[in-house]
Amino acid sequence: MGQTKFEEMVGFSRGYISKLKSSIGAEKLSNIVKVFPNLNLDWLIMEKGEMLNTSCPSNLNSQTADIMDKERTEYKNRYFEILEENRMLRLEIEKLRNGPGADINSL
Repeated sequence: MGQTKFEEMVGFSRGYISKLKSSIGAEKLSNIVKVFPNLNLDWLIMEKGEMLNTSCPSNLNSQTADIMDKERTEYKNRYFEILEENRMLRLEIEKLRNGPGADINSL
């Protein structure tokens, strides 16, 4: 997940993270925890311990799950678009190779 997507998910303005100079307020931390309940605050604030809180239940809140489902669907659709584009390019290459006057050695 990129910085912009993270900012969007937790309700930060675009570019908030890169403009952050020193610390983050309690309200912003609260937004992060609402969206990412498994995130270990000790890790986030003090860089201590593991990133994910193992004592927290592993289920994601519905907003996070919905966003992940949407991204997975978008990724899958793009993957199929690329596969189809690849197939069409392979067909075009074959036409060029086998077409009248085509010199196989030049391709």
